[in-house]
Amino acid sequence: MRQSENILERIATQGIVLGDGGYLIELERRGWVDSGSGREKVGTGKGSGQFTPEVAIEHPDALRELHREFLNAGSQVLQALTFFGTREKLNRAGYGEQTEAINAAAVRIAREVAGSSALVAGSVSRTQLFEREGPSAAGHVRDLITEQVRLLADANVDFLILETFFHLEEMLIAIECSRASSLPIIATMTFRPTLSQCSDGHSPADCARAMVDAGAAAVGVNCEQEPDRMLAITRKMHKAVTVPIAAQPAAFRTTDATPCFTRLPQFPDEMEAIQLPRSSFEQFAQRAKSEGIQFLGGCCGCNAAYIHAFARGLAASTAIAQRHVG
Repeated sequence: MRQSENILERIATQGIVLGDGGYLIELERRGWVDSGSGREKVGTGKGSGQFTPEVAIEHPDALRELHREFLNAGSQVLQALTFFGTREKLNRAGYGEQTEAINAAAVRIAREVAGSSALVAGSVSRTQLFEREGPSAAGHVRDLITEQVRLLADANVDFLILETFFHLEEMLIAIECSRASSLPIIATMTFRPTLSQCSDGHSPADCARAMVDAGAAAVGVNCEQEPDRMLAITRKMHKAVTVPIAAQPAAFRTTDATPCFTRLPQFPDEMEAIQLPRSSFEQFAQRAKSEGIQFLGGCCGCNAAYIHAFARGLAASTAIAQRHVG
């Protein structure tokens, strides 16, 4: 059953809700997921799909344990591992016929671990079709995302997180498809190759306004950038809209010349060399409230230790605020 208090009510009550971290890269590090680097030129969206979530049916105990670690570290939301879970993406990796089973198992495992302690979000990601085929793929994208949203709603997720969309046009399709579920929608864009605009040329502020107008209850940014660099994007979104802002940074150090970790030569098999210290996440959490961030989580490279650092930072921020009030 879904929790009686939804994500928006929890944000309103608490001010900031702490999400979880990244699943696929962490599970790849543990040996349960294929990075795809041996199968395709990673990052192009061509060939068979990298980082697909079949672990939900092939190694459920590994996924269950990672959920437990995030919950123990302080996560108040667990994302079902349904990222890259559309039928076409799974088909490229040889799992298309298991689309229903993978999505259902991922939600079931997250729900088992969450119990009454956390909300469960269904993760809906970009399809990669806009990268491979361009806007002509819009109809196919709509069909794929409509199907996945239906699977997630049928599995009883509490809300939807639409994440890692490079193209605003594809994100708006995803929001349109998601509205039919009547579930709350948190929509987060990913900015690549620059911080100033998404792949189809829209600024962070324009993306935020368009996502809210389309029906997102909270908007923000996820992946590609580390916390400090992500602030350049969230600040512009916060100024543009009045809904809660979400931030899910990556735990990898980027550069001014290449502000996206998936464009660095270390991706995907040498990322230990660019891993951030946990202190950067703790410091980011301390600033979250003043920056207008109300849903805080992590993305690629963010394991339970980083979520624990987030929790420490939020606790420190609350303690400082209480001392000022006193």
